[in-house]
Amino acid sequence: MKTHFSVTSVIRHKGRFLILKRAPDDRHHPDKWSFCSGFIREFEAAEEASLREIREETGLKARIVRTGEIVQVIDRKYGKRWVVAVYLCEAESDDVKLCNENVDFRWVSLEELNDYPFVPALRKDLESLGLI
Repeated sequence: MKTHFSVTSVIRHKGRFLILKRAPDDRHHPDKWSFCSGFIREFEAAEEASLREIREETGLKARIVRTGEIVQVIDRKYGKRWVVAVYLCEAESDDVKLCNENVDFRWVSLEELNDYPFVPALRKDLESLGLI
């Protein structure tokens, strides 16, 4: 089973959380809602990867305010294991500019998350940060 190292950035602004809708042609979990995430590049610190992914996927400037526990996700369907560093980040604004990886976004409360079909790891990410 191949192991991938990635980050998930739970982005908050004025008490609301940013969720992104994955494109219909996304390889993993198409049309599902998730937090901002991506691979850690070789020789890149996880914190740097988190802030880079936020800029690339949303156009937002943010700062890390909390580091969560490392989350491991086993994806038996694709034969992959994900080791994920999770960060809570505070965005300077709510002016999102999506890249082509995602097709929509919403700023939601934690309670509103249940109204969206989200990726399986989303709840683990929130638990990692002590948000639920």
